[in-house]
Amino acid sequence: MAAKRKISIRKVLQVFTTLVVTVSCVIAISSAAKIEGAKMLDRVEVHINSGKKYHFIEAEQILNETINNRNIDIMHIPVNKLDIHSMEQVLRADPWVADASLYVDAARVLHISVTQRIPLVRLFLQNGVSCYMDNTYALMPVTPNTVYYTSVVTNVPVLTNDSNSTNLKKQIALLARTIQADTFWNAQVSQVIVDSDRSFELMPVLGQQRIIFGDTSRIKEKFGNLYSFYTNVLNRVGWDKYETLDVRFKGQVVAAPSLPYKGPVDKAATGMNWINSIVQTEARIDSMHAEKAEAKAAAKAEPKQEEKKDAKPEKKENAKAPDKKDKHDDHGKKVVAPEVRNAKPQAPAKKEEKEKDDKKKDDKKKEEKKPVKKDDKKTNKKDAKKDPKQEHKKEEDKKHTDKTPAKKEDKRQDKPKDEKKPKYTLPEHKDHQ
Repeated sequence: MAAKRKISIRKVLQVFTTLVVTVSCVIAISSAAKIEGAKMLDRVEVHINSGKKYHFIEAEQILNETINNRNIDIMHIPVNKLDIHSMEQVLRADPWVADASLYVDAARVLHISVTQRIPLVRLFLQNGVSCYMDNTYALMPVTPNTVYYTSVVTNVPVLTNDSNSTNLKKQIALLARTIQADTFWNAQVSQVIVDSDRSFELMPVLGQQRIIFGDTSRIKEKFGNLYSFYTNVLNRVGWDKYETLDVRFKGQVVAAPSLPYKGPVDKAATGMNWINSIVQTEARIDSMHAEKAEAKAAAKAEPKQEEKKDAKPEKKENAKAPDKKDKHDDHGKKVVAPEVRNAKPQAPAKKEEKEKDDKKKDDKKKEEKKPVKKDDKKTNKKDAKKDPKQEHKKEEDKKHTDKTPAKKEDKRQDKPKDEKKPKYTLPEHKDHQ
């Protein structure tokens, strides 16, 4: 037979004492809680948590939402009868409150701790409503007390709780965070525009380009390509040279020059609209150049027509003049001189100038001939008195001078100089007299 186990009295006493102590503690705590719960609140404290120290929510607003607007005399209500859970739900329903918690400490102080939302981007919806959005894609309304300068996104479709709206919110938040993380793009990008196909366009502060960005895939690569285009191209060519910059394609930036046209509205026919606009502008430029050329040709033709009108009556007079001197053959026909046949028509101004030049030449010839004749007469008289030997020498000199006509002219020019010498010796003759 199996041996019977002995019951230890020590273990029984230990179990009994532990049970008595635990029950007494529970009774004491519950009684203390009832006593403290029956007491009233001493005060209420509000704590607003803001990472950037912006106060979009005030303490008065929180108190009004939790206590005053509900017509609750919280200071005269026992602590154990406060509905703290409902108060937290009311605060969390506020769009500017990210989280809220309430508790009462041992000193009967109600602590209201609130975490407010920080706007990430400001949205302008297509229905005309403006709102903010934070990092958790929650929307906050714009109020007079909530003024916050941040990135701006325009032409945003009405956002709902479906998957397309949440995807668009994620892309907008990613784009806004990337822009704000870089000091250059934060200062350069004035606003982001959402197209009809829910792609993005950037509007810069410096320059008047439309930057077609597309979606947020390869976002860092796109901003890097655009920055290199700014530094290597626009700084040399000029910031107003191009109207559109397309960074949607991998490893390149497609730039379109400035043209006097309006951008296409239909996205499906973007390429054809571009081509048509370029063709139209080129046709306008060609027509402008043609009009300028016609105006220049007309301006040049007007003075020629005036010259022709002035030249016509002179031609008639010239045509009439040879009639008086015309000669007739034996058969009665007019004989035209060969000079008249070969003569080329000249402008009236040129004829007058030639006639003046001919008169001047004739006058010069007459002046040159007159002194030569006098010299010849004098030389002939002197030659008559001289010996025949001297005449023979002169004939030989003439033969030499015929070969060298320049020497003859020198001799003729020297003779009058010798004749003028006595004029300078007149004072000496007077002295002799």
